[in-house]
Amino acid sequence: MSKTTTEKLQDAALARFAVQGFDATTMNEIAADVGIKKPSVYAHFRNKDELFLNLIPKIVDDELNHARQVLQGGDDIKEQLRAYLEGIQERFEQSHQVRFWIRTLFAPPVHLYDVVMQPMHVFMDDLERIIHQALAQSALAKSETGLSVETLAMTYMALIDSLQSELLFGGAHKYQRRLASVWRVFEAALRAGRPA
Repeated sequence: MSKTTTEKLQDAALARFAVQGFDATTMNEIAADVGIKKPSVYAHFRNKDELFLNLIPKIVDDELNHARQVLQGGDDIKEQLRAYLEGIQERFEQSHQVRFWIRTLFAPPVHLYDVVMQPMHVFMDDLERIIHQALAQSALAKSETGLSVETLAMTYMALIDSLQSELLFGGAHKYQRRLASVWRVFEAALRAGRPA
């Protein structure tokens, strides 16, 4: 089934916003990418703001679904937690959607800040719940570390924030160095208090 013009515009806008950012992207470029004239875009979206904001709900759903697929709890929870963190770079490099998502999380268009951040805060709460649930359904919930599932979930959220920020602003090499360091500390915290 072929995509509608609206879907093509969303795809083109997503790619442009992911690579160039909101301010550097023009409606002319988006229209040209789809093969239509700029005035035709306005039959689908009132303006660039509306087109940008229209992308967020689907991305929120996709990102939460990805987290649910990776973070399921059980005996291999540590591998799941590590895989999710490693996937940040891989998905960022392979997907305009993830690149757009991370860029929007850390540098939303200034004039849309409040409108963008409202669903982002809901997303972060939902992601933390997914992490909490996965941890609660694992042996880590009964660990002798003295760290509650809530503390582990919030700490893991801080790791995600740190790694996404490093990837966006520092690049892949710095991201890899930070991942190795923060994972060693997180893993050491998980082992603390257990008999050797």
